[in-house]
Amino acid sequence: MTRPLFAYFGHHKCASTWIHSILETICCDAGLEIAYLYAPRNFQDDLPRYVEQQGVDFISYVNADADFLKGLPPYRGFHVVRDPRDIVVSGYFSHKNSHPTDDFPELPAHREKLKSVPKDEGLHAEIEFSFTRQVLGEMSKWDYRQPHVLELRQEELTPDPYRGFLKILAHLELLDETHVGMRQRPWLYARLALNVLHWHHETLVPFKSRLVPFPAERLLGIVHDHRFSNFAGGRKEGQTDEKSHYRKGVAGDWKNHFTPEHVAHFKEVYKDLAERLGYESSADWGVLAPANAR
Repeated sequence: MTRPLFAYFGHHKCASTWIHSILETICCDAGLEIAYLYAPRNFQDDLPRYVEQQGVDFISYVNADADFLKGLPPYRGFHVVRDPRDIVVSGYFSHKNSHPTDDFPELPAHREKLKSVPKDEGLHAEIEFSFTRQVLGEMSKWDYRQPHVLELRQEELTPDPYRGFLKILAHLELLDETHVGMRQRPWLYARLALNVLHWHHETLVPFKSRLVPFPAERLLGIVHDHRFSNFAGGRKEGQTDEKSHYRKGVAGDWKNHFTPEHVAHFKEVYKDLAERLGYESSADWGVLAPANAR
């Protein structure tokens, strides 16, 4: 029987690093092969062939482009989006201060520009930069009506990650909610330890024990280990560190930074994207248009 393929589809500045870190730990413990993919060059522009040749169990496609998914074997997956206006604000601070420049050739010049201008001008530059790099375009063209792909918002997932990841693994048909009693725990821990050793020392431990479905209690422990405060140096969600990759962690932050001019510029570039993604019910966001709109 063909093994099922699992998939996570994310986008830039949509908590993809955090989500992948959780998935990577799950796959390590479960004896699954996960592929971290952020650009078509990672799979030589042919994702189906890459999955087959590499024996991938779980795709972690953090900058997902739907055009490259055609031809994949049947899979179950989940897709995470974020308010595109918060992506712009998060991108502004991250691209200015903290985002790695490895494999991001456009970033150094953009960072220099952001550092050389006031914040208001920098946000306008970030709106254009996100458009040029199609940061938000992939969310715009995504098919949100696929029954085998669970649609989630970052704003729902990050405040309640325990419920969110239980929902994700249940949708993937990967969740085992069976109670692990005292007699079963030694066997479970032995299998987990075997898979972790294989993950880190494959030459010494060449085999693994495929732990599918995955125990819910271990999943919740993994999510606890990856809570926001651990990634943000002890800060809680809402506490800001502009130099950190995990700057703030709350929804709606765009309201603290966008002026009416930024609103007009965003609508000019991205049209009704906020409405189409369900973050606004109408074109009126409750923000007055500037007298001299761009």
